[in-house]
Amino acid sequence: MAGKNYKAESVEDLLRDLMIVQLALGGVGQREIRQIAGVDANRVARIAKLVKRAKD
Repeated sequence: MAGKNYKAESVEDLLRDLMIVQLALGGVGQREIRQIAGVDANRVARIAKLVKRAKD
């Protein structure tokens, strides 16, 4: 998803990433996404950056 170095550890990780993508598409801010998903800011930023790139 985020490049050749990304490897999901479990189905839970994949579902969390999908939730981050959907929230980012919905216009939710990265801080709020981090709090909702319960992940670190780097993970949210990495995924949100890809979503933004795909939207453009």
